[in-house]
Amino acid sequence: MISYAFAEEKTRMECLIVPLFEDKKPSTLVKELDEVFEGIFNEVVEMKDFEGKRGELSLLYTKDNATPRVLLVGLGKQKELTIRKYKQVIGAAVMNAQSKKMNRIGCVAITEGEKMWGAKKMGLETVVSIEVANYSFDTYKQKDAHVTPIKSVYIVGDLDTNKKKQWEKGIEEGQRIAAGVNMTRRLGNIPPHDMTPTYLAKEAENIGKEYKKVKVKVLSKPEIKKHKMGCLLGVAKGSEMEPKFIILEYKGTDKPTKPTVLVGKGITFDSGGLSLKPGAYMTDMKFDMLGAATVLGIFRAIAALGIKKHVVGLIASCENMPGPNAYRPDDILTAMNGKTVEVKNTDAEGRLVLADALSYASRYEPKEVIDFATLTGACLVALGNERSGLFSPEQKIVDKLISAANDTGEQLWHLPVGEEYSKAMDSLVADIKNTGGVGNPRFGGASTAAAFLQFFTDYPWAHIDLGSSYYSDKGRAWIRHGANGFGVQTLVDYLR
Repeated sequence: MISYAFAEEKTRMECLIVPLFEDKKPSTLVKELDEVFEGIFNEVVEMKDFEGKRGELSLLYTKDNATPRVLLVGLGKQKELTIRKYKQVIGAAVMNAQSKKMNRIGCVAITEGEKMWGAKKMGLETVVSIEVANYSFDTYKQKDAHVTPIKSVYIVGDLDTNKKKQWEKGIEEGQRIAAGVNMTRRLGNIPPHDMTPTYLAKEAENIGKEYKKVKVKVLSKPEIKKHKMGCLLGVAKGSEMEPKFIILEYKGTDKPTKPTVLVGKGITFDSGGLSLKPGAYMTDMKFDMLGAATVLGIFRAIAALGIKKHVVGLIASCENMPGPNAYRPDDILTAMNGKTVEVKNTDAEGRLVLADALSYASRYEPKEVIDFATLTGACLVALGNERSGLFSPEQKIVDKLISAANDTGEQLWHLPVGEEYSKAMDSLVADIKNTGGVGNPRFGGASTAAAFLQFFTDYPWAHIDLGSSYYSDKGRAWIRHGANGFGVQTLVDYLR
């Protein structure tokens, strides 16, 4: 766990991170630091070895025993700075320090950020970016190959008593939010031989043990049958792993209120079933439970923060495997709400398990339901992996979610649902089929998938297709590869 404190005179740190703008003169604080470090900032700037361009890094060595290194990081132009860009810059600086085995660092608080966002927001976002950058999934590596974890961070700044209090509040909240984000990442990164529906259920139960206001109930296969969740049971038939339906309820208020229900897709591994994926497309299918992991990360964060809301979480979890009892194309499954589904492709399984979860949500008479799912490759084709797709006929929910995403540095893009997409899901032999397109079977896949889900809703609803929930290969300069925890901070902000 990282400890945070305000730097005092001669606080010892291995490296001081100094963010600088491309188009603005250094602050009074930076000038004072430059005097302490015998003018090294000025020399580097004059020689144009560092110009402050966004993401630019320059490591300097001082003659100061307390702070032997200074890492200059470019913020770019001040008018172009956003929360997202700020977090990326700080995260990149932290990972750079880790690459040189440093674990005791300082960070200069930029006064411009405090003016734009407030001292509390600066503290919160600085901490979230540091904690997210610090995280590394090393569980299955030898210890000598582990990334050096940051242990101590010192905030350096000309802060009065009030600003320090605001920073302290931001730091505390940032740690709690980041713990939720990194929980989602950890769960997503666990390999599928360990990450099973039972494992996911135990993680939910652990949240309930840690936070008394979170009540957890896990339905096993006989109970799932009792609730007539035919779609979840159908997808689960090909696997030896027992399916689980996980229910979390958080009551942060004593007032009788309709809950916000969060629904997560929990396919712990997706082979495609009998509609088997090609080998190249089966890699990374351990991430197909990131909708479920997102819901769990959100619950951990809101419980830790004590948010005064009533929130329910529903997770439908199983594997999609081509075992001897696997469900088949042309099967007709019956969802919990009695509606029937013609299976055209067993690799369109996520929407099937969500159909039962969305049906179950009705019993809460919810204020709203928001589901999270790594649902379609079509969303990735449309948006790439830096944005996630948002689908809803409820403009108020859309506007609020996009605003929350922007405020936290995440990115959502509103994509359409409507009559043509719903019509594409018509079946000749059942109430609905599980794949379809507009004008061509391959056209509009992200929106037709959303339209399928909408068929099982009778309340205000939004669907988030998690196209930006993980990074393959080497990740990014500010975050390592694997699950990235997208959506947790957005929903925390939304619920507040």
